[in-house]
Amino acid sequence: MYRKFFSLLCLFFLILLQALTAHGAEPLSLGKALSLAAENNPALAAGRQRIAQARERIRQAAAAALPQLGVSLLYQTADRDPVYPVFIGGQQVGYAQAGFRTTWNAALTLSRLIYSGGAVRYSVDSRRLALQGVEAAEKRTAQGVEWAVTSAWYDLRRAAGRLSVAEETLALAKEHLRHVQALFRNGVVAKNEVLRVEVSVSEAELGRIRAMNAVDVAWHGLSRAVGIPLRPVFTLTAEDAPDELSPLPSDPVAEGLSSRPEMRALDRAMHSALLSAKAARASGGPRVVLFGEIYRADDTFFPSKMDDWKITLQATWNFFDGGESSSRAREAKAAAEELLHQAEDLKRQIELEISVARTNFESSLRRIDVGKAMVAAAEEDYRMALKRYVAQVGTNIDVLDAAVALTNARNQLVEGVYDSKKARAEIDWAMGRTGKAFFKEAEE
Repeated sequence: MYRKFFSLLCLFFLILLQALTAHGAEPLSLGKALSLAAENNPALAAGRQRIAQARERIRQAAAAALPQLGVSLLYQTADRDPVYPVFIGGQQVGYAQAGFRTTWNAALTLSRLIYSGGAVRYSVDSRRLALQGVEAAEKRTAQGVEWAVTSAWYDLRRAAGRLSVAEETLALAKEHLRHVQALFRNGVVAKNEVLRVEVSVSEAELGRIRAMNAVDVAWHGLSRAVGIPLRPVFTLTAEDAPDELSPLPSDPVAEGLSSRPEMRALDRAMHSALLSAKAARASGGPRVVLFGEIYRADDTFFPSKMDDWKITLQATWNFFDGGESSSRAREAKAAAEELLHQAEDLKRQIELEISVARTNFESSLRRIDVGKAMVAAAEEDYRMALKRYVAQVGTNIDVLDAAVALTNARNQLVEGVYDSKKARAEIDWAMGRTGKAFFKEAEE
């Protein structure tokens, strides 16, 4: 008795909480959830920062070819005055002062790389390709976020569908209880049959509580995918009509191989690594740098006595650097080979993902047809079992068994419907078709 009272009390509070939170809430659709995710999902925000980092790496590489301008202030002191000997006719005639014992030097310096053997150009091109690879990878991140939101959305709709089934099951159990109680009051059936149906009503109430809890859990899952709490701001409305599923392309595997952003990302990363290898080789070659300097020197601050300028053209070629440049080139080439093998593995992974999603989709479509037939047969079986019991030509067990069969059939139909929708969305994700809502947001 206490258990039944506790169950009814929990059910009351759950219904009251749902009514309070749903009042004044905005209806939530899949499109609205995707729009919210585009604005609030942290994975997308992190991806935008990774793209910004890649752009800054291009600027860092290009800066080496731009003029470098700087100022300097130097203070220097020595033990003796700097002098050098003066010779006339092969004979030393004295000493000339070569500077200041205490020196202050202020200079404005300009340097410009004239030639680097292509090291700077290869480095810039490498990082531009790396940027394209990062952008492609972030497109896949956006597709993953859209798939996560879509998957969580259909999980929520599935939980709501099972809750609807649980409510219908509870209504049928209460209807059966009314019939049994009427028969008991008329002395037609024994008390144990009333008790048995009361147990089935309690089980139906507990099933409804579990279904409501599953809906709450699904809401949390959708909120996690979107990136912000959705309740109590939004509420879930009943579906007006089943969505029509878009037809499958003739060759989804081929389209997936050509559309998946990871393939482009790996290709760009591989070519970027090859250019990095060229840049590493060129870094050990000849370099020509132009230096210009305007300076003032004196033995007091601020220097003004010696005002001069100089221009220097410097060519260097480091013939041996301990093997550093060649080692970096081999490292970059090995990275390119690694990415090539990863691309081959990715092709097989794409084929597997599309094939599994397509198999699940086709299977769920067949389950829908079977589920509809099951529901129709179970509803008729329950109707006949209840009529026979009321007419006392059937048993109470027949009605309870028919109710269980009807509940299972309805749940199987709900599972088939949302499995098919989820599998169809998974096919688009596996083919690289998703993420368009997020790309549009980024462009705007």
